[in-house]
Amino acid sequence: MICVAMFIMAGNNFAQKVMTPPHVMVVPDLIYCKRHDFVQRYNNNGITEVVPDYERALSEDPTLHSVLTQIAQLITDRNSDIVIVDIIEAINNAKADRAMMSSNTGDESESIDEAIIRNSEADILVKVQFELVKNGPQYCISYVLNGTDAYTNRNFAPVSGLGKPSTSSNPVLLLREAVFENMDAFTGKLLSFYTSMTKKGRMVTFDIKTTAGSSVSMNNKINGHPLREWVDDFLYDNSVDGAGLERVQSGNTFLRYQGVYIPLTYISSFGKPRRQAAKDVAQRLIDFLASNGISAEYKVRGLGKVNIYIK
Repeated sequence: MICVAMFIMAGNNFAQKVMTPPHVMVVPDLIYCKRHDFVQRYNNNGITEVVPDYERALSEDPTLHSVLTQIAQLITDRNSDIVIVDIIEAINNAKADRAMMSSNTGDESESIDEAIIRNSEADILVKVQFELVKNGPQYCISYVLNGTDAYTNRNFAPVSGLGKPSTSSNPVLLLREAVFENMDAFTGKLLSFYTSMTKKGRMVTFDIKTTAGSSVSMNNKINGHPLREWVDDFLYDNSVDGAGLERVQSGNTFLRYQGVYIPLTYISSFGKPRRQAAKDVAQRLIDFLASNGISAEYKVRGLGKVNIYIK
């Protein structure tokens, strides 16, 4: 049974060749949110972290949504294949998700912005910060755009600039004029990063641990092999050539993979290519463990961090 399951999962790697358009969500940068006090603080394992409060920023800053929409429009003007994810829709989905309190919602340590990003299912975030500067009767706008991996929060395409002086104080108009000439290069960087990711995969962290009172250990034998080896094989067959599997910490009760590169797509049970997120790999791992008599559940923090709890 295990061999059959592994054969089916290995077929998922062929879906990596299928190109799907990148999903992009435009959001205010943390620096912008801090400057205007649109932030929340939460306890992350004893450490207080400051994160953007997207909902408050959009409700209290009348120009922000127009700015974000303008940037999104400039991106799609350059490439209409790019799918823009609406930040307000992602916020509403995150609120509904929390209200449902289903077992596969985010991890308890998940911050509000991570919940929104998880519900967006974006590949790339475009983080925007801008400031309107007055000099006598004229205004100019400074800006920074950061292309960011939605799974790892790593910046890969920073673009900054300063607009020309103007008598207009409309930040939406000034920002459009300021970033217009840089949008070809910026969009090119977004697409180049995404194309590279379709080949290398996207990086996901898997933290697998046994719960208190569990009789299961990573050394439990399944068909003569320890559980840890089966997990290794599973992640190899669900990754791009096993990339990232060498970065693992392990013990009798846990396995921590610091960055496994999973394909962006997989072949469904109906034989069709589908977009793939970390939760899809996590669910297959849960199903695999269940087929071998091991009960487990998963929770996701943001998009790129998966916690598997073995009971």
